[in-house]
Amino acid sequence: MSKTYIPVALRRQVYERAKACCEYCLIPDVATFAPHEIDYIIAEKHSGRTEAENLALSCTLCNKHKGSDLASVDPETGKIVPLYHPR
Repeated sequence: MSKTYIPVALRRQVYERAKACCEYCLIPDVATFAPHEIDYIIAEKHSGRTEAENLALSCTLCNKHKGSDLASVDPETGKIVPLYHPR
């Protein structure tokens, strides 16, 4: 959960830029049971800033699956790879 308040105008900007679709899986907000969330692409704990370029509209499932991770281990190569950036 965000420690920083995200102003309504900034939330609206993120929502409109995404055209009301999850920026990770592209599911429309109207097709889900829970409303989409504003996600930090780079989490606050990793010095992610509260600005439009670092925020993404995310469905609940994508947001919970991603968490605050920046990277993960590729199971095939064993290499550390950055996670998907929605833009």
